[in-house]
Amino acid sequence: MSSKTMKTCLALSGAIVACLISIAASAVETSLSGFGTLGYAKSNQPYNFERFINNNGTVARDSVAGVQADIKFSDSVGATVQGKFAPSLKSDSAWDATLSWAFLSWRPTNDSLIRLGKQRVPLYLYSESQDVGVTHDFARLPSEMYSISPSTDYVGASLSKTWNPSLGELTLDGYAGNIATDWRIYQRDNVPLPPPAQPGASFKHISVDSGGLVLTLLRDEDKYRAGIHKQTTAINPSSPGYYSLFSAAQLGLGGGAAGAAYMQQAPVTSVDSVVFTLGTEIHLPQDFRLIAEYGRRKITNAVTGIDTNGGYLALLKDIGAWTPYASYALIKSKSEVLRLYQAMNGNANGLTDLTGGGVPAVTAAVNALNASQRVLADGLLPYDQYTIALGTSYRLTPKQKFKFEWARTHIGVASSFVDAPSFGNVSNQNIDVLSFSYNFVF
Repeated sequence: MSSKTMKTCLALSGAIVACLISIAASAVETSLSGFGTLGYAKSNQPYNFERFINNNGTVARDSVAGVQADIKFSDSVGATVQGKFAPSLKSDSAWDATLSWAFLSWRPTNDSLIRLGKQRVPLYLYSESQDVGVTHDFARLPSEMYSISPSTDYVGASLSKTWNPSLGELTLDGYAGNIATDWRIYQRDNVPLPPPAQPGASFKHISVDSGGLVLTLLRDEDKYRAGIHKQTTAINPSSPGYYSLFSAAQLGLGGGAAGAAYMQQAPVTSVDSVVFTLGTEIHLPQDFRLIAEYGRRKITNAVTGIDTNGGYLALLKDIGAWTPYASYALIKSKSEVLRLYQAMNGNANGLTDLTGGGVPAVTAAVNALNASQRVLADGLLPYDQYTIALGTSYRLTPKQKFKFEWARTHIGVASSFVDAPSFGNVSNQNIDVLSFSYNFVF
């Protein structure tokens, strides 16, 4: 992201917030609401899964608190500001207060709406309410689907148009904007060769330009949604954890070729993607509901594991205050990327120190080149996992819910949701996670 673009986005966000604060006092009507989730999750594995979960347990994965102000200036003009307190996007050990929404809205006619400011990208069925646990029955919305974008927000403009044909209410949403955020990357090993790479989690500043069209049909109690989104994610080639992308043929020739391939080649400074999404929530007889979402994330200019297919299918049943459910979720990178990952990872011990350690400089170079293969493999960000979950929500009051879930995630070749131990792999393993949460709104 250029400094000019960043300054423009920050200036726009600041101007919107200042404008909202200065004119809120003159509003015709102001309403304040809040939401929160206190969650706990524990797995049966010692390594971290989804940033925070291990066999010690954590409250960091699901816990969040927020407040929202809706300001009405007239029947057609209003504004919304939402802030939340949640685990930081810049650190695994910190919590941050952030501004989720800050936008002005204008409804020139009853069937059209224009918004300007910081908004939520309409990627998913629960995009606007994904932080508000009371609005859905899942203990946590499946990561296999709800992770297909590096950011769920943008600063920009949106236009919505609604029609009411005989089949139901049809809405077309179009949006465009930019957001500066951070992208978490985890790698297993230290590599002293340039560019240097430190083990563990690192957070890279990125810029995401996004735009798209989303069509939603509401028919009685059912919802159907389809969208196409174009994103360009600007990355910094000098950041630790960034490496050039190589062909599978280069890395499949053995240790010597793999070591040579480590030398820096033409860097990719941005990743272009097109994301296709489908989603539906259908009410069935006997108080059953079927919910399904699918996302195809296609990368058009690089070989990377974030080129994925993902989604989930869930069946829920309302039984008084209880809503038990079962779900199956899947995310998988392209097969050629997974083969490339295996080639890189397999070359992690491809070079042999023929001096037997007698020449320290040679030993250091061999170790560094071997370790670089694991870092290169981690840098592909591969995904190959599925999750089976059984859970339930219990509606204590219309504004309070308890949720319980057991989920088993099977890791195939590898998954970037897992922080694999140094020099180790997490493949063909199961991760069992128990989750409990209390959700409320006011």
